[in-house]
Amino acid sequence: MPPHLLRRILSPVYHVRNAASTGPSFSAQASSWKSPDDILSILMLIGGDIVQRAVAQLAGTGPGPFCPVAFSFGWLAYSVSALTSAVGDGRLLPKPDINMYVVNAKSGYTRENASWLVARLLRDHEVRKFKGGSLTVAFYYTSADPARRAGVPCRDWVYWSGVLVIFAQLAIAIIPGALHGNWIVLLWRDEKYAARPVKGREVVVLTRGNGSTFAMVVISEQVGIRLEDLAAGRDKRRVVTSVMTGTLFILWLVLLLTVEGLEGDAWYLLAVGGLGMLQNVLAAGVTRSADALGFHFQEGSKDDFIKEKKVMQTMMKAEEREPGVGLSLLPLFFPGDLWPQEQEYWDRKRKERNAAELERRALMMRGAPKLDDKAVATAQVQEAEKGRRRNDTAVTFVEDPLPRTSESRSPPSRSDTFATVASEPDSMMLR
Repeated sequence: MPPHLLRRILSPVYHVRNAASTGPSFSAQASSWKSPDDILSILMLIGGDIVQRAVAQLAGTGPGPFCPVAFSFGWLAYSVSALTSAVGDGRLLPKPDINMYVVNAKSGYTRENASWLVARLLRDHEVRKFKGGSLTVAFYYTSADPARRAGVPCRDWVYWSGVLVIFAQLAIAIIPGALHGNWIVLLWRDEKYAARPVKGREVVVLTRGNGSTFAMVVISEQVGIRLEDLAAGRDKRRVVTSVMTGTLFILWLVLLLTVEGLEGDAWYLLAVGGLGMLQNVLAAGVTRSADALGFHFQEGSKDDFIKEKKVMQTMMKAEEREPGVGLSLLPLFFPGDLWPQEQEYWDRKRKERNAAELERRALMMRGAPKLDDKAVATAQVQEAEKGRRRNDTAVTFVEDPLPRTSESRSPPSRSDTFATVASEPDSMMLR
């Protein structure tokens, strides 16, 4: 026999009653409030995107495949979209919340981010500490603590709130079928942290690009995972993903039919689903720490945050702190022409960068031990100090003398950020 709602749709019965008679109408309303059976099947079809983000937030926290995402009404809607994705591109994670770029400070290569996890890392740090003013460049060093491995999130209050809600649902639930919770999370974890480990020294900059007020510099010393791999959105498609997603879709469809045939005590199921939906909304949108996202950094200090009055000054100071950071950000924040003194400064930095790189390659050709990126950066700083003593000049920031016009600029070639410069200026002046 078809469920009650389906039977009512297929065989409509129209009742004719006297306009003066209001008894049946009030009786029907009282029946709906007493046992809201009809709306449960409708609620099962909303909120699928919220469930997807909630699972993405808490996947991989363990122990084992356990993921504390409580049962809510959106699971059926999500199972439909997950089945479509599994058959199509095979991806489980949602798309990034924000548009951003991942820049390699060594090569200057810039890629658009395709990772939901990397976007959340930048969004949560940007919202928490930096909300306006000039550009802020923050340096974060990956932790080498073996107890805090990359790709293994820490359990924060969001995790434990999910556990608490699940126990509350188990206490409330009486109806069979309402006690469904977490799916196979191992597939989610493989896609969430699909990246190679860092073997050398890697400096990567995360930023929204021109117009943003925050840039996050992540420095890894042979620990952690490659953020560029995450940003590329590596494909971890498996046949078992499609099979299990299809199976779970069928099970949730069975749950929908079971809920539709429910008569009486619907408020218990409504309370269970409503409580789970609140937990899903909280888990999907809350701001979390880097440890909870699976990225573990060392304790920072005030010196790790650089902020000047103007964007160009901040980028120059960041370049002095970590060679290559300012050069890699220059095409993003200043795609046009520069002031002559600014152009001289960046030309000199490019020459120092190229000289250190040529020295490293020459040592490799002669069979000398290979210099790592940290040694190259140290050589660049030493070369810069020699240039300052030779030129006997001091680094100062001055205001722009005149508004920028095409007559006062010296148009540079922006085709190659790290192009070799033929000559080194005798002096420099920073604005």
